[in-house]
Formats: sequence, structure tokens, C-alpha cells
Amino acid sequence: MGRIVNKDIINEPKLKFVLMSFAAGTGLSEHAAPGEALIFALDGEGVIGYEGKEHTIKAGENFAFAKNGAHWVRAEKPFKMALLLTLD
Repeated sequence: MGRIVNKDIINEPKLKFVLMSFAAGTGLSEHAAPGEALIFALDGEGVIGYEGKEHTIKAGENFAFAKNGAHWVRAEKPFKMALLLTLD
């Protein structure tokens, strides 16, 4: 069974930067962003559900979430991403 690995690079009260690696078939269930967020796809391809729509994201692309935006992530193949999160 696959797994998700994350590593906090920056973990400050108002700023978080996290590297995440998803094995094929894994993902994050729907949740709301506690602040504005930007995802950078680093390797592979993932699917992001945001506000009821699916978006495929590939290495070199990025995707932004508004604060409280409902979203989820699914990796049908291995997928690596970085997450930059700003908090009020």
C-alpha cells in the first residue's frame, strides 16, 4: 500500500512551506485551506479537486487556493508537490 510523505521546510505561525510526495493511488480527502495556498507540482502528475471541479496538474505547473477553499488531492501515479501556505 502506498503512502504520503511530507516534510516541513518552513513552519512559522503565518507561513508554511511543505514538500509532499504521494505514492500512486494515495491522496488527501477534501478539506478547507486555512489560508491562501499555492501548490507547485514538482514531479509526476496529480489531480486537484477545487470547489467541485477537477484539475490535472503536472510537473512545472502551479495551482492557487483561496482561503477556506474546499479542495482535495489525488495521485493516480507517483506525484510530488510543494505547498506554500500563508496564514492571517
